[in-house]
Amino acid sequence: MLRISLMILVVLILPVVVSASTDSDSPFNVDFFFGWSNYYRPMEWTPVEIGIASTLTEPFAGSVTVSAQQDGLNALDVVHTFVLTPDVPLHLPLVTKLAFTADKCGVRLSDERGRTRWDYDFNLWNLSTRNRLLTVVHENDLLIGLVGRGKFGLLRLPKQSFCQSQSGRGKVYLGDKLPRMVPWDWTGFVSLDLLILYDPDWNLFNQHQLNAIAQWVSNGGKLLLVPGSQPLSVKNPIAQLLPFELQDVKRITVAVKTLEQLGLISDEPDTVMCWPLVPKPGARFYEIETYNTGESLFGTGYTGFGRVGVLAFDPSTLANKQRANSSTFWVERITAILEDSHIVPVRSERPIPPPGNTRSAVRSRSGRTATPMSRNKYDAMPLSRSIRFVEDAENNDDNSRFQQQQRRYEIGRAQAANNAVMEYLYDIYEMRPLSIWWVILLLITLAVLLGPVDYKILKRRGRLPLTWLTCAFWIILFTVGAYYGVQALRGGKMQLRVVSVLDGIDGSNQTWSTDYCGLFASGSGDYEFKGLKDNQWWSGIAPSQQSIWAYNREISGRKIYCFQHDGGNLPYSLPINIWTIQCLLNESPLEQLPFDAQVERNGNEVVVNIVNDSNAPILNGYALLGNDRGINFGSVPANATKQFRSQLHTMRFWNNNIERYQKYSSPQRSRSGNFENEEAFFAQGSLQRTQTIGAYLARGAAMVCVQYDKAPVSFAVKDRSCSYDHIQLARLVVFPQEQ
Repeated sequence: MLRISLMILVVLILPVVVSASTDSDSPFNVDFFFGWSNYYRPMEWTPVEIGIASTLTEPFAGSVTVSAQQDGLNALDVVHTFVLTPDVPLHLPLVTKLAFTADKCGVRLSDERGRTRWDYDFNLWNLSTRNRLLTVVHENDLLIGLVGRGKFGLLRLPKQSFCQSQSGRGKVYLGDKLPRMVPWDWTGFVSLDLLILYDPDWNLFNQHQLNAIAQWVSNGGKLLLVPGSQPLSVKNPIAQLLPFELQDVKRITVAVKTLEQLGLISDEPDTVMCWPLVPKPGARFYEIETYNTGESLFGTGYTGFGRVGVLAFDPSTLANKQRANSSTFWVERITAILEDSHIVPVRSERPIPPPGNTRSAVRSRSGRTATPMSRNKYDAMPLSRSIRFVEDAENNDDNSRFQQQQRRYEIGRAQAANNAVMEYLYDIYEMRPLSIWWVILLLITLAVLLGPVDYKILKRRGRLPLTWLTCAFWIILFTVGAYYGVQALRGGKMQLRVVSVLDGIDGSNQTWSTDYCGLFASGSGDYEFKGLKDNQWWSGIAPSQQSIWAYNREISGRKIYCFQHDGGNLPYSLPINIWTIQCLLNESPLEQLPFDAQVERNGNEVVVNIVNDSNAPILNGYALLGNDRGINFGSVPANATKQFRSQLHTMRFWNNNIERYQKYSSPQRSRSGNFENEEAFFAQGSLQRTQTIGAYLARGAAMVCVQYDKAPVSFAVKDRSCSYDHIQLARLVVFPQEQ
């Protein structure tokens, strides 16, 4: 009996010992870092850093796969190839998306033959908030990324500030990264509301990281640069991005009045080392604050679809007593970037456009310098989130409300607009539910055949005992007939529906594209795209409820397999079940827009010149200026130029859509139930550019928007017969010429 008991014990323990020895014998040591100090926004691009070390004696070529649930419907598998050199640790900066209640993230190492060499599931979500690897950043929270030294009380900022947004008061989070951990792709910064580069050592950055920051800012990001002691080369992508030039460093005396304007202790003057700012030729919509010192100490301005701020001196070099007011100092600087609150308007009856290639500015009483502009209704358009100072944010925060936020997630404007776009993508005949009358008719017919018809036929032939055989025959016949009948009714041709938004700024190469795609398949299988570009970033999108609860966790039923390299995330396999549609989101920079435009204004008359460089004709369009005024124009043939002249009239739909998506409710549909093209302007991937366009309109610029008629799609379904339905919208920010 004792021998039998020992044998049973050995059998039970053996699998555990084998598993432990397998893990301990693995030559790989893998580290996993997620988000910005573990802060992330659900369903948004988030950085993932994977560190790999090994005890191998030979180089290892393989791939790493990161698998996680990205929303309530899709799971994203990201594959990245690498070569590991013995005794040299490898750092892999990747990007992925995570759902609100994603419970785990799987990481797998495979060799060239596809054999798994290391596999582990990192637990991300736990019902206990204390045991979670990740912290959710909500729609009404502010996420600030910090790269560099957190000096002058910057790390204390979250404890003495809160986020102010349309949805109410929220928290301020500060996530820091070492220079070597900075993402290599612009998507790694998407979840940030502001990036602070504090006294960065530029020698620690590689070219990929600097280009990624510049791309992110040009697509709507916000940057605060504190040069500190490190000179900024003119060839640096960050220097090329700024609307200012940094002059040679010099020591200046900060007067008592200047310290007071900066929100610091002003009992005696102080000295700092400063990099004075000078606007670049042709810079538009900028402001430089001199604080009556004779030198430019702080500047803000627009660049592309983003906004930047430069603090020309390091505040940590001030006297130690100034640290007592460090939080108010940082709050004012950050507010100037997020809200554009320091722009000085020039009151006039109509917008005054900035000069084309000259620096013209007006001097305000406070010593600030700004380009001429006027205010209108667009100045009330929210820039999503801002920051406010509070003495102690932790004591003022409602702990019960914070606990509730960790159990529930409210979608914002972008996700609400996503739902509206996907309603159009789903609006095909094959996706509509079958009428209940077909089911009723089928059941009645089956009942009649199984009952009186079957009985009478068998009785007439004297074969009533064969009822069991004829019943089975009728059931099989109806089962097969129902399958092929539904396939005939709903198994139509494969369809690819695309809504694309292209945005650009006149005179710059900062052009971006966002595609909202829906691929309907009539049969189950793995589908691929062809014609994709290397700089595209693909992911899945799915309809979202207004409130997502942690206890009502949804399990993703669809997989999206992507190959991620430096600069792109391309799908190589899209498994789609029969009679379903897979929705995808594609974001990428473009070389140029398919059209060009010039706007001239003479009083209340506007002349618009359109140059259509596309092979597809322009169906219609409009030119929008400030104060809700604009004109509509008609079609333009392919590869043609056309001029339109009209009187300005009120155009209300733009502001109506802005007000609509400020509310966190489902978008209202038009009375006819048709898709409104402008809904795509407020969806994920386009919202930040739309907000910046509104700011440009408020300052004298104009926007020309065109819609193409049956524009070709830049990609296609590989080896499949497919029909294409494409709505292409292109927006160009131009600067009108006054006659």
